Parts: sequence; structure tokens; C-alpha cells
Amino acid sequence: METNKTYQKKIDGLISIMKESGFLNDKKVELAIRKMPRHEFVPLSNKDEAYEDKPISIMKNQTISQPSVVSRMTELLDIKEGQKILEIGSGSGWQTAILSYLVGDGKVYTVERHSELAEFAKKNLEKLRNSNVKVIFGDGNLGLVEEAPFDRIIITAACKKVPDILLEQLSVNGLLIAPVGGYPQSLVLLKKTNQGIIEMQNQPGYVFVPLLGKIDETK
Repeated sequence: METNKTYQKKIDGLISIMKESGFLNDKKVELAIRKMPRHEFVPLSNKDEAYEDKPISIMKNQTISQPSVVSRMTELLDIKEGQKILEIGSGSGWQTAILSYLVGDGKVYTVERHSELAEFAKKNLEKLRNSNVKVIFGDGNLGLVEEAPFDRIIITAACKKVPDILLEQLSVNGLLIAPVGGYPQSLVLLKKTNQGIIEMQNQPGYVFVPLLGKIDETK
């Protein structure tokens, strides 16, 4: 069994790789990644791979996103303490944990359509006592209208277009990030203003598992 010192060395190595490649630039995001250890969110059989900069397969044909991609999406969201965040696609809960650290006394709501994954994420988050997170089993395409509006929304699966219902649940001056398009996708950052939706960033070359649910299935 590996010691905490061994994991710390691996985290340091991963952080260095992400910094050198330009995917990690924010000190707060770096601290969140260090405080929310990825090895606590991967299947037992993948613990040795937890600090490689690559996605890891989990149940239901889903993945834990590549650390550099998690870092990029988190930095683009520009999270502030006290904000309310909606995450679509809990996965293993690692991205959720990073969000929960950054919002401090804010709140993170994360929606997962696979019940087994929702339970997996919940148990992983409980290990680190992330008390400002609520994991919800449901269809992320529909968002969470009863808790709207949200200061930030993050979609962790690829969508052909951002569902309008999620944009409706975003607060004015709020930000939404999502991988959008076919294969590969572009990371798109949108801002909601009083005049409408503005595209702030569009970075091509990303690959995510598809966003599934009622809206996509009826198209």
C-alpha cells in the first residue's frame, strides 16, 4: 500500500506537467487539486493511475476527466467563494470536490443520470467531508429548476448544443462551460447578460463522453 508521501510526490509530478503544458495557471485551482486527492475518486483497480494526466474509465461507460481538462474548465469558470454552482454529470465526484473547495461557504449541486454513479460520487465526497455538496440522481439535461438561478454551470459531457433550459437557469452575469459539438468537441464558455448570451471562449480539440437524457433522446 502506498503512503501519503508517495501520493504527494505523484501529485507534485502531475501539477508540474499541467503547469508546463499551460493547463494550470491559477493558484487557487492548484490548491483545490492538491486538497481533493484524485486517488480517492478512482476505482480501487486504478489507484496507481490516479496521478497520470489521462481520463480513467469508471462504470456505465463513463470516465473521470483528464486532470488538465478539469483544471482548464475550472479556471475558465472563474469561481468565487459563496457562489451557487450546478454541475451536470457527477461522474466519480472529483470535479465536484474541486468546485466545492473553491466555493467555500457556497453550494454545489451535481446531477447524475446513473444511480450507481450518483452513489459512487456521494460516497467519495463523504470521505472528504464535502458538506456543501448535494448529489442528485436525475436527468442533467433538465438542470435543477427548483434551485435556480446558478452563478456557474458546468457540463461535463459533450452536447450538440447547450440545452436552452440550462441557460434559463443561469443567473445574469453567470458563466456556463460545456464541451460542444461532434467529435472532437470545443470547450465553450458562455456568459449570460441582460442583452443575451455571449460566447467568451471557444477552444477546440477536446473529447468527452456524450450528454444523454430526455432532450437529446427525443431529437
